[in-house]
Amino acid sequence: MKKIAAIIYISLASVVILWGAGTQAETKPETGQSALPVPPLLEGENLKLVMEEGSLTLPMGTSRTMGFNGDYLGPTIRVSNGDKVNMEVQNTLKEDSTVHWHGLHVPAEFDGGPHQIVKAGSTWNPKFRIDQKAATLWYHPHLLGKTAEQVYNGMAGLFYIEDDYSKNLPIPKEYGIDDFPLVLQDRRLDKKGQFTYSPGMHDVMNGYIGNIILVNGAYEPYLDLKKGTYRFRVINGSNSSIFRVKFSDERDFTVIASDGGFLPESVETSTLIISPGERYEILVDFKTTEKISLITEIYGGDSYKSMDFNIQNTDGIYYSHPKSFNYTPTIYDESVNIKRNFRMETRGMRGFSINGKSMDMNRIDFTMDKNSTEIWTIENVGMGMMNIPHSFHVHDVQFSVISVNGRKPGPLYSGPKDTVLVMPGDKIKIALRFEDYTGIYMYHCHFLEHEDSGMMGQFLIE
Repeated sequence: MKKIAAIIYISLASVVILWGAGTQAETKPETGQSALPVPPLLEGENLKLVMEEGSLTLPMGTSRTMGFNGDYLGPTIRVSNGDKVNMEVQNTLKEDSTVHWHGLHVPAEFDGGPHQIVKAGSTWNPKFRIDQKAATLWYHPHLLGKTAEQVYNGMAGLFYIEDDYSKNLPIPKEYGIDDFPLVLQDRRLDKKGQFTYSPGMHDVMNGYIGNIILVNGAYEPYLDLKKGTYRFRVINGSNSSIFRVKFSDERDFTVIASDGGFLPESVETSTLIISPGERYEILVDFKTTEKISLITEIYGGDSYKSMDFNIQNTDGIYYSHPKSFNYTPTIYDESVNIKRNFRMETRGMRGFSINGKSMDMNRIDFTMDKNSTEIWTIENVGMGMMNIPHSFHVHDVQFSVISVNGRKPGPLYSGPKDTVLVMPGDKIKIALRFEDYTGIYMYHCHFLEHEDSGMMGQFLIE
C-alpha cells in the first residue's frame, strides 16, 4: 500500500493552482436531514431504462427534473464479465436524448454517443457482451449540444461490472449494506430553491458551478452505520466542477480502484481530487462512535458538508485493506509508432477546440486500424490569460497514463483510466489499445459545457 500527500498525484504544475436517487429519502424529524438514498439495482440479461420527466424536492424547494426509471438519476446497473446484455431504452421525454455507457467497451453502434439518438417517444435496443474486468462505470446522455443540460437535470446512473476476481476479494461487497455508491453533484438553486440551468458566457467558460452539493440526489443526507469497514464508490457526476473530497476529521482512507478497475497497489490518502466523470473506490474504517462528515470543496468555489456518517455503538465487520490487486499496467514504450497530439484550446467567444477544430458531426478527425496501439499526448494550452482546466475522456477504451508533465504519474493514476484531469499548462501522455470493434467513437473534454461548446472530436476504427 502506498501513502500519498493530499494532491501531489495530479501534477506539480496543478498543485499550486488547485488549492494553496432511487427512492424518496426517509426524513429524520429531529434534524430535517434525509437518509442517503441508495439507487435500486437493475440486474439480469434483459434490462430496461425509461427516460422520464419528474421532480425533486429539497428543503429549499421543488425542481423539475429528468431521470431514468424515476424522477432523478437512475438505477445502478450491475452485470458480470461475460454477460450478454439486452437493453431497452425508452424515451418518454418531450425531446431527443442518448445513453452513453461511459467507460464500457462496446461496439460503436451501441456506444450511445451523439450518433445513436433516441428520438422523443421512441425506443432503442442496444445489445452487447460484457468483456472487461470489474469496474465502476456510469451512464448518461450524450446528445450533441444538450449533454450538459440533460445531465444537469438528473439523467445519470452507475454501471457496475463484477468478475470472478472481484466477487472473491475479501472486501465489502453487499450493495447498500457495506458497499455504497456516492454520486456527488453540485447544483445551482435560485431564490425559489429550484434548479436553474441558463449558462451565460462566464458559465460556459468556467463551467456551471453550483451553490449546493447533492449526494445521490439528496441534500446533506445522513447514513447510519455500525462500526466496521465500508466501501464507497465515489463519482464526480457534476457538469464541470472539480471536487476535492475529504472527511471532516481528515482521516486517512484507502483507494482501491480508479475509473476502469482496481489499482495495481492500493493507496492511502486523506483527500481526493476528482474531475467530472472520474470515479474512485475507497475503503474506510469507522472504529469509534461519532458523527463524521464528508466535505466537498469546489475548485474556484466554496466548501460544503456533503453528508454525515453516524457511527452507532454496534460492532460490524472489519476487513483488512488489500495491498495489491490483479491489475498489471501494460508497459508501453516509445517504440509504438503511432503517436498523436491533442491541443485543448480555449478560444474565448469562439468556444473551445481540439487541435484548432470544433466538433463537426460530418468530419472524422482521424482513422486507425483495429487491434492497434497508440500513444496520445494531451496538452491544455489555454489562450492568453484564459487558464481554464479541462479533462479528457476517450470512448470505448481504458487507457494507461504514461507521464504527467514528463514525470511518472502518481499512484492514483497508475490504474485503468478513461477520464483524466488536464490543468492549464499540463501535458499528459497516455497509451491506448483499440481492440474488437470498428466504427466511430468520440474523444472530448468532460467538462460538459466545454463539450457542448465544441471541445470534442471523433475517430474511426476500421
